[in-house]
Amino acid sequence: MGNFDILFLCHEKDIKDLKENIKYARKNIVGYRKIFVLSKENYFPDDKDIGFIDEKIFPFNKEVIGKYAPKRRAAWYYQQFLKLYTLKVVGEEVLDNLLIADADLRFIKKTAFFNKGVPLYNFEIGYHQPYYKIMEKVLGFGKQNLNISATVHHMVYQRKYINNLLNFTIKKDGKEFWKDIMENISKDTISGFSEQETYFNFMMKFYPNKIKVRRLRFIDFPYNGSFWVKFFGFFGYSYIASHHYLKENRFSVIKCLGVEFLKLIGLKILIKRMIIRLKMAGVK
Repeated sequence: MGNFDILFLCHEKDIKDLKENIKYARKNIVGYRKIFVLSKENYFPDDKDIGFIDEKIFPFNKEVIGKYAPKRRAAWYYQQFLKLYTLKVVGEEVLDNLLIADADLRFIKKTAFFNKGVPLYNFEIGYHQPYYKIMEKVLGFGKQNLNISATVHHMVYQRKYINNLLNFTIKKDGKEFWKDIMENISKDTISGFSEQETYFNFMMKFYPNKIKVRRLRFIDFPYNGSFWVKFFGFFGYSYIASHHYLKENRFSVIKCLGVEFLKLIGLKILIKRMIIRLKMAGVK
């Protein structure tokens, strides 16, 4: 019996890809108990091993979020709050430990997410100021480690700590977490909040001994067919994130491979760290 469950959010456009990605998750994610899909309707009714979580049980919906969100970004914010509130809204049907992964994520290598009961977190090098600015404004703290970004397309959430985070604003100013965030997001950016960055930095600040950071190799890439699975698997990648916007961009394969080359020779990290420090200097 595994000590955590897996959750994928699914939109209609994701059904075909998610069906395949679930096959890879079953094969390569180590130690899980059950897979759940959160969506507006049950897209996998014939697969009895997949649990269905209905969006309707949540205390908010896309229309409500849309009243606060920048134009055409309601769905983007909505899915983040669905992830954050799942363990609070859903009862014991779901285990206290929940790995939530993007629907376009394909795990191509055996990957564990716990070590002796401690959840493992991947990281990237990055700094998107609005993510940390909203945290500072609403929660009173910001980025805990300059060199680590938690925006890596998946995250392990634990019921005890997610409830502490969601109750943080209620204790502070009496407002529900999602509403406090949405009332304070910047309308000057289309991406003003990150559920992954918020939860990760909350854990880093208040429970640093309850998590462990490790590095998994992954790539943002438009394709995830068998050729690319074997190709990136040969080079030790753990997963491929095949975003829809990458498939629509011209020359995205060349661009993505170019970025990976810069990463391999260490130049991408140097450039990113330099940019981060410049941004931090600008903030000050």
